[in-house]
Amino acid sequence: MSIEAPREWFNLLEIFAREKGKVLILGATDTGKSTLVKFIITHLCPKELTIALVDADIGQSFLGPPTTIGFSLFKSHLDREIILSRPEIFFVGSTTPEGHFPIFLKGVKKMVEKATSSGADLILVDTTGFVLGESGKELKKRKIDLISPHFILALQRSEELEPILDNVKENSMIKIFRLPLSPGARIRSMEERRLYRSQRFQDYFKEAQVHELSMEGLHIEGEVIDPNGEILPLDWALKINGLLIGLKDSEEETLALALIRNYFEEEKRLRIFTPLQETQRVKTIQLSSQKVVLSREEKNHLKNLMML
Repeated sequence: MSIEAPREWFNLLEIFAREKGKVLILGATDTGKSTLVKFIITHLCPKELTIALVDADIGQSFLGPPTTIGFSLFKSHLDREIILSRPEIFFVGSTTPEGHFPIFLKGVKKMVEKATSSGADLILVDTTGFVLGESGKELKKRKIDLISPHFILALQRSEELEPILDNVKENSMIKIFRLPLSPGARIRSMEERRLYRSQRFQDYFKEAQVHELSMEGLHIEGEVIDPNGEILPLDWALKINGLLIGLKDSEEETLALALIRNYFEEEKRLRIFTPLQETQRVKTIQLSSQKVVLSREEKNHLKNLMML
């Protein structure tokens, strides 16, 4: 894949190859953060560097499905083909960090720790476009404090990131690079972004099957908030067809995502649609307030499965 990149992007490659470390990528929506990530991976992996990516853009993620933080390793094979490890995911349960700071930051911390322990030469942390206003500024400040990056790459159209960078510019341990956008960067419409999320969910659930879980002994965490901001009772929440949930094991690792299909209250059985085969490993169900609607073809497939 050819990436049209400004000269300043190329200038970073020698620095990263020599100094290595953790790199935090900041930018508002549609400034080309993912493009910059792919550019760095494409150019540095063939130089025998192992690169870890923490994809924390939970709304427009490309390592995992939306609502998750992804982690994977990239390295060059003998034929110089870049391969990646199977992505691990952390379920946040929302496509925006707003209103979900604690669990979002917990997931970032967990995935950066995985990246650090992997022994990667370079750790890239991609972020959401949530940078404006006091909330955006506060989230990025917390993330910088949490990660302690060696480098910050700031992609901005004007000076929208300066309120965030002002907090760290006196820190001599962090090198800040203000970068121009790729010539190919463009602003996408809300509909384009919604369609991207929808397609990512369709891809994630395309191999999913119907399973039933006994609720006996399962731990339930999280809440389901209705459109009025009220917390739904658990028995009501478990009856929401299409509710997105996370399935976690005994080590609190996210095994997979699932969609609720039916809840049989008297029998305490939950019918779900998930790509996870080993559902006996599930020890915790993590709720969210996110619903996912499958395509017509997948709905028909699901209907046939449920009739068996």
